[in-house]
Amino acid sequence: MKTPIRIGVLQLADSAPVIMAQQQGLFARHGLETDIVVSPSWANIADGLVWKKLDAAVVFCPLAMMTALGRRGHGTLLRPLGTISRGGNTIMLRGANPVETIWHAGSQGRRAFDIWRSGIGRRPRIAVVHSYSTHLLILRRFLKMIDVDMESDIELLVMPPVDMIHALSEKKIDGGCVGPPWGTEAERIGVAFRVGGSSSVFPDHVEKIMVASGELACSEPKMQAMTRALQEAISFCQQPHHRQGITDALAASLPTGGLALPAEATHAVLPEGSAAEAISFSSGMLQKHDIEWIIHDMMALGWLENTERQTLMQWSASGALTSAPPVPL
Repeated sequence: MKTPIRIGVLQLADSAPVIMAQQQGLFARHGLETDIVVSPSWANIADGLVWKKLDAAVVFCPLAMMTALGRRGHGTLLRPLGTISRGGNTIMLRGANPVETIWHAGSQGRRAFDIWRSGIGRRPRIAVVHSYSTHLLILRRFLKMIDVDMESDIELLVMPPVDMIHALSEKKIDGGCVGPPWGTEAERIGVAFRVGGSSSVFPDHVEKIMVASGELACSEPKMQAMTRALQEAISFCQQPHHRQGITDALAASLPTGGLALPAEATHAVLPEGSAAEAISFSSGMLQKHDIEWIIHDMMALGWLENTERQTLMQWSASGALTSAPPVPL
């Protein structure tokens, strides 16, 4: 019996193309038997790719790059199949916004931060979804814009996106940078307010990509079939008149093949929805401009050696990299 291709996703709106490709039979139409694995965290996704529990996954570029370089403690062959989504990350804080808009660059933003922090009474705890995430890079850029130092002015935590709303409600965190629909949902139910995000920090940045690992990464026919199925699904998901059907599919329970996402917020964050941080779905190979800023910021954080910059540029262009010897974390 043929073993299904195991595709890892999180409970995020970015996962829509994979869910719709499965539900509409697009994978099967292209000769692929697939099993969608809903993981609880990005750490589980990375470990699944490294330890051959997953054959493919929807993931953000920084984590894919660091996994390909062996930073998850074990070498693996990891190949990018193409882009999935752009934008959509929300920077949210709990409490009351001292201004009536998002926070703007410079002294105005810094003043708003100081007023807000005075109500917290200590160094704020801000969560991101993973250390090697686009979210951390977007948060860092936002804080730099408002003259706030990420190292000294806040306490940085890591938390799965699905857990952030409860953590905000329980005051376990004071804010976070999170993907759709969770930032929009937090704002909708009143547990946080938006101060910025992808649209104000780096509009249209590449967010999620699809990667293949292990045996799948070595099979050109299967990779090409998966790429074609995903391109069809991405085109479907990008069309606004499909928004309600996609919302229903994503809001369905996990046992029925959905992601148990909050329906109203999900509908708002899908393409051309009403959310301030709506996402767009985008197929195609990674381009140089997609990852230059990511590599630049990763180097500024000390994550990469100078020699690894060119290695990652080649990885994105050629779609292949056998990871370096593992580097313990």
